[in-house]
Amino acid sequence: MYRDWRWRDGDFAFTPRGDAALAEGMEVVRQDLLARLVSPRGSHWAFPAEGSRVPEFVAAPADELTLTELQQEAELTCLEDARVREAASEWAEDPAAYDGARALRLRLTLAEGVLELLLRRP
Repeated sequence: MYRDWRWRDGDFAFTPRGDAALAEGMEVVRQDLLARLVSPRGSHWAFPAEGSRVPEFVAAPADELTLTELQQEAELTCLEDARVREAASEWAEDPAAYDGARALRLRLTLAEGVLELLLRRP
């Protein structure tokens, strides 16, 4: 079982008593993978191989070639994590978007089960 500090909006999450909250199981894997996906590769001094090229695509045009490259980068980045056995993705309608924007839905197979992540374009 995995256990780590729980993160919320880039900072530690706290319990109602003021203690640091813990994440367990698939929640740890989810927050680890999201942190890896949104951090530029080499941006953390202690883990220079961590991160991805996903942030480079934020300001790029949303043409089919760019979206395909982004999709491939997200899948490959997730597969770098030893807990991920398979990665598949598709562009899907973003349920939170008001303008019909699409989001990248990642479906990741782990030994513990299947994890789905939704990456929204800013």
